Amino acid sequence: MNTTEDKFHRIYENYKNLIYKIAYDETKDYYLAQDICQKTFEKLYDYREHVDEKRAKSWLIVIASNEARDHFRKGGKYSVLLSGTAEMECIIERENCIDLHVEQEARKQLLDHMLDGLCRKNRDWYEVFMLAEYLEIPRKVIAKQREISLSTVDAYLRKAKSWLSKHYQKDYDKL
Repeated sequence: MNTTEDKFHRIYENYKNLIYKIAYDETKDYYLAQDICQKTFEKLYDYREHVDEKRAKSWLIVIASNEARDHFRKGGKYSVLLSGTAEMECIIERENCIDLHVEQEARKQLLDHMLDGLCRKNRDWYEVFMLAEYLEIPRKVIAKQREISLSTVDAYLRKAKSWLSKHYQKDYDKL
C-alpha cells in the first residue's frame, strides 16, 4: 500500500542530501544546515497528504533556500549565496543549448527574484501562494492546516498575485 507516510519517506530519502547540501552551501555551517534541512522537511511533512512527488524537489529547494535567507535576514552571517541548483541536460546542438540555457536561467533568476520579493513583502502570502499555486494543494486544506479561514486563503492568494503582477509584470513580459 502506498500511504502518505511512505510518500513522505520516499521524498525524504530521495532529497535529504540535496537539501542538506543546499543549506550547507548557503550557510557554510554544519549545524545550521542541519536545522534548515529539518525545518524544510517539517514543512513538507505538514502537507505530505497533498504533495505531488514530481514537484517536491523544486519546492524543497525553494523552501531550504528561503529558510537560509530568513536566518541571515534575522541577523545571521551570510557566507555564500545559492549559486544555482537546477540541473539541465542539453541534448540539442550546442548553439541552441546555450540559448536555451540563457533563457531558462533568466526565467529562473526572475522567478527567484519574484518569490524572494513576495516572501519579503509578506511571508503568509508567500507560503499560501507556494502551497496553492506550486504544490497545487487545495485551498480548503491550506486553510485547515494553517488554521485560517478559506476567505483568508483566497485573500492571501489574490493579494500575492496582485502584488507580483504590479511589481514584476513588465520584467516578465520582457522575457
